[in-house]
Amino acid sequence: MKIIYAIFTFICLNGNFALSEELKPEQIIAKSWQLYRQTPDEQEAIEMVVSYYDGRKDVKTLTRWIKYDPDGEEDKIAVKFHKPAMDEGLGLLTWRRAQKNDDQWLKLPSLKRVRRVSPGEQDKYFAGTDLTYEDLRQLTGERTRDFTYQLIRREGEQSVIEILPNTCIKTGYSRRVAWIGNGFVLHKMEYYGKNGKLLKVQTNNGITQSDNGLWRTDCIEVNNLLLNRRTSLRVIDRQLNSNPPAEIFSVRFLETKRR
Repeated sequence: MKIIYAIFTFICLNGNFALSEELKPEQIIAKSWQLYRQTPDEQEAIEMVVSYYDGRKDVKTLTRWIKYDPDGEEDKIAVKFHKPAMDEGLGLLTWRRAQKNDDQWLKLPSLKRVRRVSPGEQDKYFAGTDLTYEDLRQLTGERTRDFTYQLIRREGEQSVIEILPNTCIKTGYSRRVAWIGNGFVLHKMEYYGKNGKLLKVQTNNGITQSDNGLWRTDCIEVNNLLLNRRTSLRVIDRQLNSNPPAEIFSVRFLETKRR
C-alpha cells in the first residue's frame, strides 16, 4: 500500500476530480481508495434493514469504528450490534494487513468467548445480512496487487472496470465489476459467484465529497439475486477524526458490554 500511495502523491486533483483517460484501471481503483482513506479514523452509527422476498424485514442497529494506518500496513475495524435484542453484543473485529494474512474475530451473543473466523468462512454471510466476511475485510481498501484490472467500457463519466483475482488469491468471487465516476467515487459493484453468474449488486447512494476529494456514501444497498434478499445500510451519524480508544480494536472489547 505504501507503493500505491507514493504513486499518487504527484497526481494533482483538478476542480471536479474528473477521471483521466490516461490512468490505468488499477490506478483508478487505487486512487479511489487513496481519496477515501484521507482520515485517521471514523465512527459510524448505522441502521441496517434486511428485506426478504415475502415482505419480512429485519431492522438492526450497530456501531462501526475504523482506524486507518497512514502507511496502509494494518487497518482495524470493529463492529458491534445493539438491536434487535437477539443481536445485542454481536461483534466483529478485523485487522486488515498489507504484508500478511488478515485476522478476524467474532463474538456471538450466545457465547461468552470470542472465536477466530477461519479462512474457509470468508464467503459466509455475516449476521443474516448480504455482506460476507470477505466483504467486511474490503471496507478499508483494496490490495491492488491481489487483482488484475481491465477497463471494460465507459458509461458517460463513469469507468466500468472488471476485477479478477490473481491465481493465488482466495476469494468467494470469480470476478467483480466496478463503476467509478468523477471524483474517483465508487458508485456500483457487481459480484459474480464461482460459477460465473451474477450473485449480487451493491449500489452506493447519498454520496458526498469534500474539497480534498475524501468521499463517503450515506446509503449502501446490496441486492442479493441468488437469495432474493436485500440489505440496506444507512449511516445515521458519522464522526471523522474522533480518535477512538485503542481498546475498541481489541478482542477484549468484543467481550465487554460496552457500546
